[in-house]
Amino acid sequence: MARPISLCVLVAALAGCRQPAPPPEIPPPKVTVTHPTQRSLAAHKDYPGRIEPVERVEIRARVKGYLKSVKFKEGAEVKKGDLLYEIDPRTFEADVSKAEGEVTRLKAQVEQATTELERTRKLRRGDAVSQEEYENRVTARETARASLAAAEAALNSARLELSFTKITAPHDGRVDRTLVTEGNLVGQGEATLLTTIVRMDVMYVYFDVPERDFLEYNRRIREEKLLSASEAKLPVYVGLQNEEGFPHQGVIDFRANALDPETGTVRIRGELPNGDRSLVPGLFARVRVPIGEPRPRLLVPEQALQTDQRGQYLLVARQDDTVEYRPVTVGDTTDGLAVIEKGVGPEDRVIVNGVQRARPGAKVAPEDAPQTASRE
Repeated sequence: MARPISLCVLVAALAGCRQPAPPPEIPPPKVTVTHPTQRSLAAHKDYPGRIEPVERVEIRARVKGYLKSVKFKEGAEVKKGDLLYEIDPRTFEADVSKAEGEVTRLKAQVEQATTELERTRKLRRGDAVSQEEYENRVTARETARASLAAAEAALNSARLELSFTKITAPHDGRVDRTLVTEGNLVGQGEATLLTTIVRMDVMYVYFDVPERDFLEYNRRIREEKLLSASEAKLPVYVGLQNEEGFPHQGVIDFRANALDPETGTVRIRGELPNGDRSLVPGLFARVRVPIGEPRPRLLVPEQALQTDQRGQYLLVARQDDTVEYRPVTVGDTTDGLAVIEKGVGPEDRVIVNGVQRARPGAKVAPEDAPQTASRE
């Protein structure tokens, strides 16, 4: 019975003498890398803005009367000269008729005074009438002429007021709702506001440029000999909240002549064509202003950019697949890409995906990402 026990002890002893197997080697983490994309781009600045109308007119009643009819559809676009409102014209038509009658009467007086003056002038040559009588005839004719002139002015005034009973559109545009309905008295003591018209084919975009950017722009004008806003129509690009990029292009046509000391900004205005009527007064807008001439620039996906206490940086895979920390100077952003002014070159492999798994000095397993096509 002792032999089997000894065999078991021997087997157990041999098993206890084996060395544990080493742990398997962990492969380097997989990352996606890409080379910086080179494009010809101009520097630009982005600002918030607001769409405003080029022309906005208040339509008011210029004469007193009852509103006879409203001739437009609320919210529709109208043409210059289209009839919008009509005020009851009967009182004004009567005034015109009365003024016309007065002009006719005074014309007859002028003719009579002129005839009598001519007769008196002939008699005066023969000393048949006195000088005083002749002068009285001259005075009578001139008085009649003055009365006629006053009556003609009154007639013109009456005709003008009659014309004001038909209110037309002063320019093309979109008309708002009517603020006064048919049958109401308007023009009582004031020019009653009836509606408004906004021109729609062209719009303004207003935006404020901080003092820092304003000074930087002036510096570039001096150093790069650029044209200022007063010398050239500089381009401006605009996008709405629901639009990708900046599909609306216009020109800067105005810059305030002073900086606002309360906000530290300068007000700038751009003019934009609005053929599709997508720009509406009051809308918020994203505004992009290019600065300087286009030049070659390096771009990387914004997702590759990282930030720490020292600033922004990129992780680059070296030729031996070790990770290198690269501080970078970042410029503008466009289409999800960031312009790198300093820190990497076109030959560098920038880590785009898997940045969280990469550590400076450690190895990675890089895989090429699809290269973004260069655009000149």
